[in-house]
Amino acid sequence: MRGLSGDFSTMPMKDLVAYLGSRRATGLLRVTRGGVRKLILLRQGQVLSASSNQPREFLGQFLITMGHLNEEQFSKAYATQRETKVPLGKILVMAGLVPEQTVRSALNLKFREALLDMFPWEEGEFSFDAGTASEIDGVPVQVDLSDVAREGEFRETAWQAIRSVFPSGNLYLTVNESRLPEAPKPGSLDGRLLKRIREGMSIDEMAKVLHASDFLVYQRLYALYRLEAVKVLSTPPVRKRPAQEEDAEAQVVDLDVIGAESPTSEVVQAAQSYLENGNFRDGEALARRAHEMAPSPETEALLRSAEAALLGALRRELLEKPQVPSLLVSTAQLKSTQLSSPERYLLSRIDGKRDLGGILSMSPLRELEALRYIQSFVDTGLVKLTPR
Repeated sequence: MRGLSGDFSTMPMKDLVAYLGSRRATGLLRVTRGGVRKLILLRQGQVLSASSNQPREFLGQFLITMGHLNEEQFSKAYATQRETKVPLGKILVMAGLVPEQTVRSALNLKFREALLDMFPWEEGEFSFDAGTASEIDGVPVQVDLSDVAREGEFRETAWQAIRSVFPSGNLYLTVNESRLPEAPKPGSLDGRLLKRIREGMSIDEMAKVLHASDFLVYQRLYALYRLEAVKVLSTPPVRKRPAQEEDAEAQVVDLDVIGAESPTSEVVQAAQSYLENGNFRDGEALARRAHEMAPSPETEALLRSAEAALLGALRRELLEKPQVPSLLVSTAQLKSTQLSSPERYLLSRIDGKRDLGGILSMSPLRELEALRYIQSFVDTGLVKLTPR
């Protein structure tokens, strides 16, 4: 077949998948929306590979999310991949860290999620270049586009049931462990979700911290709800801090990545891995921790590079287009919330009229510090942003 290009306002992803699948297309599908970039390699209507610049869609992240791999194992395997250029899945199998069938299952899920994540998109552009699909050097997996199309139809029905229980990602939950048939395995998605619920996170916060797709998070929460193991709270829980823990070091703990006694070299390696994969927030937190553990010209250079990368990402997300912040909580609620002086200052500048650029131009805070706070307010539902 010949090439094809367009946007999702005229041809939704579910129609594009059905079209390419019915024609047993071979070639490369490129998709962009804002800062998101995806590449899907097809052969005869089968997905051979799917790459994305979203950290939650990396193979390593899928394996971590599902409890098959820990962060230390991933960091070492990723370092080997950088040196040898051998695909990560193949390295994990060769090293005996993850069984080949588990890697196949994770790749299958990765390919499906890369496409299904785009089914609700109303904006974005795509182009399909027909041609010969090159061989994939790694654990071979193929996913039929017709199966993805059918799963998309199923998910529409599933989302209706899920949204009847969890209509918003700003909801908070409570856990009733006596309703669980058995305790979740350590490191499993259920176990990590229950941990975040106990910490007082909203559903959106859980998905963000766990770097998991929305459907995987909501699907498991719905299953736990059906068991009466989780319930929706009528009011937000009392938390020490709304958006994060005391400082950047606590963000590292949230990652379940590096233990307190890990050598500096491992922290540096993990920071570099996150930064190279586009996870600038966690990469910057790890770089900061490495510099605090053992200050050196190397860690200082890494930290400055991480700060610059995170600042650029936050500028693109928050300042590229004018946005006006407004408070979603009352003044009384803010007074009862433990906040730092800089956080209270920024919140006091938000009046629903001034845009972020104007607020930051008058702020005495470092731009990176201020943007990090603003993103934190948005993530936890203290503030919403409205395009001007």
